Amino acid sequence: MKKIKKITHSDLCCLTAKYFLESIALIEYKCLLVKENPDVLIFDNYSNTTLYEIKTDIKDFRRDLLKPHRIVYKLDSKMRIETFKSSIGTNRYYVCPEGLIKKEDLPIGWGLIWYYDNGNFKIQKKSGAFKIDKGLENRLLINTIKRINHGKCSNILIRDYIEYE
Repeated sequence: MKKIKKITHSDLCCLTAKYFLESIALIEYKCLLVKENPDVLIFDNYSNTTLYEIKTDIKDFRRDLLKPHRIVYKLDSKMRIETFKSSIGTNRYYVCPEGLIKKEDLPIGWGLIWYYDNGNFKIQKKSGAFKIDKGLENRLLINTIKRINHGKCSNILIRDYIEYE
């Protein structure tokens, strides 16, 4: 087995956010309004979301599988995956150093991305589409705007926008 170079959870969160940034990225974002604290949550220009759960330790991954918003209980009429507890992220990925998590270890619907020592990311398995709580996601966005307004944006990345005249 290949020796995995150790990377910190926070470093991998930042690298993931920068690599996959579309419009707005929330990094290790803590918000009392939402019970889940996403490692990385990316919003695109249409407010679609992708959740990235960062794992640098296999024990942490195994504990994560037991959270109620990870456990699938049915597919809805649009073939979206529903979990026992509503959550965020239409698409959901585990991101880990190469080889730490295997495809066969993933919960239903989750995708897998490996991070390589050379700085590249590679999707090992694509995410399914999850049913989300759009209200939770909207509250996160509103809270983000408030934080930016107060100058507290150290864990928020925003892609530059084009101004129209």
